Amino acid sequence: MHAALAIVLAAAIAACCVVCWAAAAVSGGNPARTRALERRRDDLRAHPEQVSSLDVELRLADELSAHRAATVCRVARERRVPALVLWTWIGLYDAELLALGVEAGLTREELLHHVATGNPPDRRSLEIFAAFHGAVAS
Repeated sequence: MHAALAIVLAAAIAACCVVCWAAAAVSGGNPARTRALERRRDDLRAHPEQVSSLDVELRLADELSAHRAATVCRVARERRVPALVLWTWIGLYDAELLALGVEAGLTREELLHHVATGNPPDRRSLEIFAAFHGAVAS
């Protein structure tokens, strides 16, 4: 009973920390924001298992539009792709290739396979499938 309560309390504290960090990170382009982002990313390099979907979204927003980053993360969450897989993918390949992979309809298993093997998918193929999925969704 006490262990379960401790776990719930730790999860609540961690969630509050992430929310506070995110609020500080998106509140403006000032040096404090940059330091907060760098501290969080340093923490994640040491403890990547703590990465959240919000961390991934903020990292994607460094290279993609905020709207596209949010959409990619939303779709990935719907497909139950772990944030750690997304974070690792960006580190191995890049944000654009992750966005294309999600937009092209790669499954959780396919994304994980490319991370596990270190073999990126063909960018041109992803572009074609992403365009097709976008045309079908319109």
